[in-house]
Amino acid sequence: MHCIKQLTLLLLTANVLQGCGGPEKTVKPPASTETKLAAMQTLQSALRPADAISSSSTEIDWAVGSLPWNRYSLPVISPNGLHAAVQLGSAPDVQVAAGNSNELTVSTSLELHVLDPMEGRRFSPFHVSREGLILGRTANDRFFLVESPNGDNSRWIGKIDWSTGNIRWIASDEYINAFPTINALDDIAWSRKSQDNDRFHLVVKTARGQRAIDDGKSDWLMPSFLGVDRLRAYRLRDGQLSLVELDLQARDPLLTAISLPITETGATRAIVWQIATTNPTGSWSESQAFYHPSKHRMIVWQPGEVIETATLLPNSVAATPVSDGSWLVATDKRIVRQQLGSDSGIHIRNRLAIPIVTTSQQWTHYMLIPQGARLEVRAINLD
Repeated sequence: MHCIKQLTLLLLTANVLQGCGGPEKTVKPPASTETKLAAMQTLQSALRPADAISSSSTEIDWAVGSLPWNRYSLPVISPNGLHAAVQLGSAPDVQVAAGNSNELTVSTSLELHVLDPMEGRRFSPFHVSREGLILGRTANDRFFLVESPNGDNSRWIGKIDWSTGNIRWIASDEYINAFPTINALDDIAWSRKSQDNDRFHLVVKTARGQRAIDDGKSDWLMPSFLGVDRLRAYRLRDGQLSLVELDLQARDPLLTAISLPITETGATRAIVWQIATTNPTGSWSESQAFYHPSKHRMIVWQPGEVIETATLLPNSVAATPVSDGSWLVATDKRIVRQQLGSDSGIHIRNRLAIPIVTTSQQWTHYMLIPQGARLEVRAINLD
């Protein structure tokens, strides 16, 4: 737990380089639904298609804009890199975030931002009218996910439209529903428990229906898709923690379970929550990395591959995949492009930044750079 606290402190207190881009162009339309929709239509019509390859620019690192942040909660970025959701206000208590408590959250508010990676223009943010929501970890290009702790009256999961800020409830029953994730097919998975049973199981909702995944013994936490047909989740039992991969195409996914042990004793939901939220992931990706609390670095797990388990740079705190199989790895002092099996790599930046992969071939990755109460967003093209 101590190393996780150090990681959080690192993200909160990092002193990083100022961006080297020129002044940003500013567009400030009134913050209404109609004007935000118009702004998005104008922006998207000006951008080349996401699968277009830029051959005229030699830039690899350029300014996109900046986002407010509360020095704690990282934003959620849409896969195409055109939207960002930020959680402002006092962060919920870690016991609420980790699912140990369900008390009402009244201190948080959400802002939606349009990002313009081509021109760096700034648009006025759009405020979500409902307060007290907890920002989820993943999104698609149409909406992002949130949680609503309702005290003794359950915990709901909703999806918020990027363009309008409207919320639609996915799980609004009597259960405690938490930790939602989404894949490229709009399938959604989350952890669920009843009010009188303090053990989470998994729920997967697809176009074909909804099903529960449960071994009847373990606490199943923080699920995350790999592509469209695999799901990973943290399994907690008697202080033992494992990362488990399931094949969702199987009639009984538990029969396909592959497990990677992480800790033998002392694991808690709070530790799992902190491990799972330190590294922003692209749920459409076939590869993921996680922070190992004992090894003090990011770990890549690839069952069935030649290199099944690989450790990334010492003291790495975040990592995201690159299309050629390398990884963009963040430590407290630098960003490095590292090949699996190598002890070093190509230096991208000499200070801390949090890398995020996108689905664009023009801005393949973003880097989030802490600067006081704001995060500078810079784009790079690693293709």
